[in-house]
Amino acid sequence: MNADWRTSARARRPRRTIALTAGLVAVAVAVACLWWGKAGQPLCVRLGHLKMPGLKNLMSLFGDRLTAAPLGDELRRKGFNECNPYDVLGLGPYSPYRRVYRGRIAIPQKGGHTSDFGYDVLVQFHGHTAVMKTLVQVARGVCYVGIDLGLGSGPYSDAFTSVESWHMLLASITAALQEHSGDQRAHIRHLALSAWSAGYGAVNEILKHGDDDVDAVVLLDGLHASWNPAIPRLNAKRPVDAVSPGTIQPVVDFARKALAGDKTLFFFSHSNIDPVTYPSTRLTADWIIDHFGLKQAKRDPGRQPFGLTATVDSGASHIWSYRGTDTLAHCSHIALIEQVVRDMLEPAWQTPPMARDVPPTPAPALGDPPPPDRAPAADQAGEAPADGPTSRASGVRTGLCAAG
Repeated sequence: MNADWRTSARARRPRRTIALTAGLVAVAVAVACLWWGKAGQPLCVRLGHLKMPGLKNLMSLFGDRLTAAPLGDELRRKGFNECNPYDVLGLGPYSPYRRVYRGRIAIPQKGGHTSDFGYDVLVQFHGHTAVMKTLVQVARGVCYVGIDLGLGSGPYSDAFTSVESWHMLLASITAALQEHSGDQRAHIRHLALSAWSAGYGAVNEILKHGDDDVDAVVLLDGLHASWNPAIPRLNAKRPVDAVSPGTIQPVVDFARKALAGDKTLFFFSHSNIDPVTYPSTRLTADWIIDHFGLKQAKRDPGRQPFGLTATVDSGASHIWSYRGTDTLAHCSHIALIEQVVRDMLEPAWQTPPMARDVPPTPAPALGDPPPPDRAPAADQAGEAPADGPTSRASGVRTGLCAAG
């Protein structure tokens, strides 16, 4: 009996040793991730996809707030920048893209829905490939639709002039959710319209058809009002007096509802770029702030070239002001999707979590043929004239915004 016990104990020792070693490795990795913070994020994000229960359980003790990998000096030396962000995970915990009307959708491989298959969805207009590189690192479980239609806001406005186009997009998203889940109950539970730069043209046009289906609007350095023909710019006592909201009234109306708490979120960020021939995003933001009688809180940008200088946070409306007057300043707003999705949208929606301990899906190859119902400029993330600058690593256009 004693001999059997000793034999059994000896047999268990290697397993105990392995378990103890795995536990110590998990502790070491977890502490390192916490100690390194953002500097070690690329490694820690990838480790988060490994099936290491010890690591997963330990990290849960410290919280599960995900952060995107920073754009450090080493990556910049390799040609990456705000307009050409580094791809840390590909599509990560999302399934390969499925086609939807005028774009494509990434759905969590596992989870990310309620018991009745309700999904939270964010539709990104313009720069969707660059935006996804950040979102995939921090999202809890939101589905992601990316739509790129070319340069200037005109193509985006034109694409959704008819309400039928908007309905076709919603129907195609629902169909993709049902196909992916294999359940006909699958549906859109919450919906956010997000746009960087010229993509605001689509958001503004869609809101003209009504906002009953829209819970949130996110505008990343992209919203341009018009000049007031009754008050020439040079004769205006205040710069905002020369601005007319006529062309963006649907967005203004949505912002009013968010202020009243009737919508989940209105978020608008702006740089200091002045296009001169039409109101800048800063001047448009100043007009909205003045129109609603809101107060800005000053922020210290420190030594950050594109740092935050002021914020308005009232109700569910947020208007954030940033430094910067060049192309990279414009592109720096793409990364704000991290805070918007992780800290604002998903907590408000209580988005069901997706599984992150799944094999990561690689990014689609560049040059994938676009859907037949979309213009060929599928993956452009900037706005530039035909002879504008191109980033060497990915062919992404990096010109300044064009209101179209």
